[in-house]
Amino acid sequence: MRRKRKSTEVFSLSFLDCICCGFGAVLLLFVLTAKRKAEVHDDLQAQILEVIGEMDNDVAMKDKELEDLKLTLAVETQRRKDVGARLEKEKRLQTELDERLKLLLQQLAALEGELGRLIDDKENLPTQEEEAPIPIPNPERRQYLTGFDILGDHVLFLVEASAGMTADTVEEALDYASKSERERRDGPKWKRIKLGLRWLIANLKPTARYKIIFYNADLIPLETSFGQEWFDPTDAALTTEVLDAIDDITPEGGANLEKAFRIVNELPIEPDRLVLICDGLPTLSETYPSAGNVVYDDRVAMLRAAQNALAVKLPVNTILYPLMPDPGSALHFWRLANSTSGSMISPAENWPDT
Repeated sequence: MRRKRKSTEVFSLSFLDCICCGFGAVLLLFVLTAKRKAEVHDDLQAQILEVIGEMDNDVAMKDKELEDLKLTLAVETQRRKDVGARLEKEKRLQTELDERLKLLLQQLAALEGELGRLIDDKENLPTQEEEAPIPIPNPERRQYLTGFDILGDHVLFLVEASAGMTADTVEEALDYASKSERERRDGPKWKRIKLGLRWLIANLKPTARYKIIFYNADLIPLETSFGQEWFDPTDAALTTEVLDAIDDITPEGGANLEKAFRIVNELPIEPDRLVLICDGLPTLSETYPSAGNVVYDDRVAMLRAAQNALAVKLPVNTILYPLMPDPGSALHFWRLANSTSGSMISPAENWPDT
C-alpha cells in the first residue's frame, strides 16, 4: 500500500530555535551595549561637569579682574578729576599772580617816576648842611676802635671818676689831687677821657639810647633838665646839655667798681651793651674787706667781687687808660671781657684824633 507523503511545515522547531537564539543574542548584545553606554555617559557627564567647573572658576576670576579694573578705573578717573581741578586752580592762581604783578609793576613805575621827581626837587633845593649833635674830629677814622661793639639799643657807659683819672702816672695823679677842682677837670688824661666819651656818643647808632654813670667812691648818675633816664644821641639840645654835665664832673677819691656794677642790676631798662672806662683795678669794694694800704692782690680780689656782683648777662667792653705803673690790670680786664663776650682796648694817647 502506498504511503502518503507527509506535508512539509514552514515553521519547524529548528527555525524557531534559530529565531529564539538570534533574539536572545540581540537581547544579550543590547544589555551589554546599554551598560557600556551608561558607563561612557557617566564618564562624559563627569568630564562635562569638570569642564563646567573650570569654566565657572575662570568666569569668577574674570569677574574679579573686571571688578578690580572697574575700581582702578574709578580711582584713576577721580585722580584725573583731582588733577584737572588742581590744574584749573593753579591756572586761576597764575592768572591772579599775573594780574598782581602787572599792578605792582605799574605801581613801581609810578613810584620810580615820583622818586625821580623828588630827586629833581631835592637837587633844586638850596643846600644847607645840618650840623651833627657832636662834631666828629677826623671823620675818616670813625671806625677807629675795630672790634669794639657799641651798636646796641641801650648802651650804658660806666666812667671811673677817681683821682687817678687825671694823669697817666701815680706821681702826677697825686700832684693833681692837691689842686683845685677846675685844675683836676683840666687834667690831661681826664680831658682825653671826655673826648673819647664824646666820640663814643657820636658813633652810636641813631636809634640807640644811652646812659652815663660816673663812679668813684660813690655813684654819680648824669642828669639833665630834660628828665630823661636814657638819652637820644640825635637830640642836639639834649646832647649839648649832656656834654656840659660831663664837663662839670671832677675826678677824685678811689674807685668802687663793685658798687657801679651793682647799679646795673637795678636799672628799670636792662642795657644790652656796657662800656667801662677806667684806669685800672678798683681800690674800693662793698664786700671785700680791706684795711690800711691796699695792695695789688687786694685790688684783684676787688675786681673779682665786682664781677660777681654783675648779675646782668651782657658784654662788658672796657677802655683802659692805665695809671702807670700798673702791669697787671690789662690782663684782668681782658679776662673780664673774654668771660662776658666783650672786648678790651687801651687806646693811644692821641685817640681820638683832634
